[in-house]
Amino acid sequence: MLPDATRVKSLLSHFDGVEVETTTLGVVARVAAADVPSALGTLKASDLDFVMLVDLLGADTGEEIEITYHLRSFSRDEELFVKTRLPYDGVLISVWNSFASALLPERETAELFGLTLAGHPNPKRLLTIEGEAPLLRKSVAIRTLEEVRDR
Repeated sequence: MLPDATRVKSLLSHFDGVEVETTTLGVVARVAAADVPSALGTLKASDLDFVMLVDLLGADTGEEIEITYHLRSFSRDEELFVKTRLPYDGVLISVWNSFASALLPERETAELFGLTLAGHPNPKRLLTIEGEAPLLRKSVAIRTLEEVRDR
């Protein structure tokens, strides 16, 4: 089921520039990167009861990195997506204090998109060696394809 988008917007209204819309994905709230930990905490503590972070993922839009937090309310049988955008080489603020399930996806996302992970208890690399280019950035993927083609 979809949460009430008006209620979500009301809960997050004290954050600057919040946008809430219903898309084919479901209800999506867009918040500033600096507000993500507080916004997720607000949603968790509210009567909407978004107590589970199902997943966290990133996508390179070609201009910046978009981070999506997939939240779930078991008591209401609802799902919500919270999105934010970070510049290349930006800082991803950890939400592990509110959602322990963020511990590994945050590390993976930060590493694969070349982001700095702030406030995480163990921000070490998981998949690549130090100095390796961020594997999921479009610029790196295109350069790698060109190198393979030129061989």
